[in-house]
Order: sequence, then C-alpha cells, then structure tokens
Amino acid sequence: MTEPAPAGSKPGIDRFLVASAFDAELRRRLVESPEEAFQGFDLTEEEKDLLRRPDHRLLPLLGAALARERDSRAETKASTAAPQPHAVIRARTLPDISLALTLVPCAQYENGRLHAIAYAAWVNPLPQGADPSSLPPPQGAALPGQPLTPLHAVIQVCAVQTEDAAGGPRVNLSASFRQSSNVTAPPRPEAAGRPGGSPFGSGLASESVRAAVTAVRSAPSGERYGKLIDLLHALGGGVGR
Repeated sequence: MTEPAPAGSKPGIDRFLVASAFDAELRRRLVESPEEAFQGFDLTEEEKDLLRRPDHRLLPLLGAALARERDSRAETKASTAAPQPHAVIRARTLPDISLALTLVPCAQYENGRLHAIAYAAWVNPLPQGADPSSLPPPQGAALPGQPLTPLHAVIQVCAVQTEDAAGGPRVNLSASFRQSSNVTAPPRPEAAGRPGGSPFGSGLASESVRAAVTAVRSAPSGERYGKLIDLLHALGGGVGR
C-alpha cells in the first residue's frame, strides 16, 4: 500500500486518487458530499474543483497515481529486506496551453499552369477567446506561392508537474486536438495523438478499453469519476485488482 503521510501532515491528491480507485464508498461520498470526502486530505481549491467536476486533466493524474501504487506494491513484494521509507512524490496540474496551428497551401504556377502545391505552416500561442484565423504569420515569413484557403487548428496542451528520482521537477505533457476550420466538431479522443499507442501499455483497440471509453462518454457528471477509474483499470490491464 501507499506509505502514510509524514506525522502531522495530511495526504494530498495522490493519496486521494489511489484511495478512491480502490474504495467505492469514497467515490460515493465524492459524488454525494464532496466536502466530507475531502476531509483528511490536503487538497488545494484547484484540486477540489477538478475532483468535483472531472475533465480531461484528471486522467493523467489518476494514471500517474495508480502507476506509482502498482510499482510500490511490486517493489514491496520483491524485496526481502526491511521496508524503507518512500520519497513523497507530489503532483500538481499546471495551467493548460492552447496553440493555434496555421497551414497555408500555396499554388505554384509555370507558364500559367498549376505546377505544384507547397505548404507554409506556423504555430502561435492562442489567447483565451481569440480566433485562430486572426493571428498574424511570423515576422518575415514568405509564402512559397499563391496562397489558397488556409487551415486553422487548435491544439490544447495539458501539463502535470511531478518529480524525477532525484527530486527535481518534471513536467508530463499531453496534447489533444480541439477544433479545426474544416470540421464542425472535435474528433473522437482516441483519434488524437498516436491512435495505435497507449501511455499505459494497453492497446486502445481492445474491447475492454473501447467499452470503458464509451462508458465515460455516456456517463452523467455524477458518475464520470467512477467511469474514469474503470477506464484506467482497463488501460492498465486491471491495476489494483
């Protein structure tokens, strides 16, 4: 099991996530009376708000917490020496970053006839509420031909700060495709990034993972946290079971 918090201190969000993954009663209290569920844990207001209304930022936090729990259990089982105290690894979410990708196809002509299509592309930070099509190209950018209708896409980057083995800062990044000027709705989550890969080592094409993804999408807000736990179990091949 996860090591207790130091004397005189309360466990943080890492311990809360691990506890909720294995304790259905804690998950029930989180839905029905979250303030009661938070008692005994040292949580920031941002973390409490994320637990009350879980979204895409919660999944990497849950995965990191359960992975550390699984590794801790494996090390304890394999070791014959007296247990040693584990370092407390803290994790916290950082502000999301939105990036606007502009891709401009350019027609190249020879003797009045279309010869080839070349592309120019650039990426800008996207301020909240800004239209990606309103962002200017980089200073000095030159188009390789006659510009045609550009593509504007928005990518959202989520960041979770943790620690490496030496206690130094480490930032885990994940990106999701949010919108594009040529589609009317965001793509399915599993279509973003690497469709054939999984950060947890389980194939996204498996029936259990697909069923868990469907359950998360269709779950009411009050049940979504529990469905996220089930999805993590499916991704991890039954972590903690």
